[in-house]
Amino acid sequence: MTDNNAELFQLSPEEHQLTQKLQNIINHEIEQAGGTISFARYMELALYYPSLGYYSNPLFKFGAGGDFITAPLISDLFGQLIARQISELFSFGVAAGILEFGAGNGKLACDILMMLGAQITHYYILELSADLALWQRAVIAEKCPEYLSKVVWLESLPERFNGVMLANEVLDAQPCNLVRVNNQEITELGIGYSLDFGYFYHDYRSNSPAVNAARELNLPYLNYQTEINLSSRGFIRSLSESLERGAILLIDYGYGESEYYHPQKNRGTLRGFYRQQVLDSVLYYPGICDITASVDWSSIVSTALDSGLEFIGYTTQANFLLNCGLAKQMQQLKSELSEPEYLKISNQINKLVSPNEMGESFKVCGFSKNIEQDEWLGFSSGDRSYSL
Repeated sequence: MTDNNAELFQLSPEEHQLTQKLQNIINHEIEQAGGTISFARYMELALYYPSLGYYSNPLFKFGAGGDFITAPLISDLFGQLIARQISELFSFGVAAGILEFGAGNGKLACDILMMLGAQITHYYILELSADLALWQRAVIAEKCPEYLSKVVWLESLPERFNGVMLANEVLDAQPCNLVRVNNQEITELGIGYSLDFGYFYHDYRSNSPAVNAARELNLPYLNYQTEINLSSRGFIRSLSESLERGAILLIDYGYGESEYYHPQKNRGTLRGFYRQQVLDSVLYYPGICDITASVDWSSIVSTALDSGLEFIGYTTQANFLLNCGLAKQMQQLKSELSEPEYLKISNQINKLVSPNEMGESFKVCGFSKNIEQDEWLGFSSGDRSYSL
């Protein structure tokens, strides 16, 4: 995307310099590749290129002044209820270690540590961004310094892990491939660049892993574009290989296959974010704008089962939090707090559970390995398979 959009985005000099450096790197790779790279590669560079990618650079991202607000930032109760589920897993005999992927600003880790710190042996955080790791350390040191010594930052997945693996809003930020269907022909879309048009999509490959995966789906035949996330499948396989005994808890927005690839979603779910605004195009200013796609939960579950994991449940975030004791917690708070204080928390919880907010669009999915217990607190009532 060219510089005439800078006024629209009101980029600071620091932002402008950062995105220009990253654009030069991406443009060079496109040129070296013969004029096109896969969208997955573009997304990987835009989000994770060292020191410049969106999740690797030091620019502020979280909260009201950033680009998005995650559930742990909305209410402390989110992390506290997740901690109840984890505590139950510990009671099943699961090793009392936690491995969190992409811990954001560290708020969820803090909330869990403050609830379970005495039980936890180690709280591992796998964080690819050095800046975010420093931020997480500072937040934990401020809010729960007594447990800082239990936190260990990792740069790669351990070969063997026993305990609970946790990923909140991680899958949606993994690089995805794009495919287009027209007259029953499926092609993968790539990204090119020109001085006149900036970044643009065009047909790239008609025979690739993404195209082959798309052929297994019942996709509409005419003028249809969607995502095929091969990275998330690889991520799940790697978790299964690493996990010896324990559980995996995944939280993110997405759909089952029939809803994800519905004919009405003829442009997929790919979108960008900048200062709380949703962007139809994700090709604006790499490194400055977030890029995300909803999760195809059916592919996550099928990959997990094929990899030797046991499926425990899949449900809405609202149902999961209610199963973990949200209603009882709110009753207790109502008796302890003043009316204005309770109203504030009630408004926060509404964002987490309302169908018009995060309650329905966000899902929770659980897997286990080598655990005899097959029912978890968070999936104890309601449809444990929802609409997979």
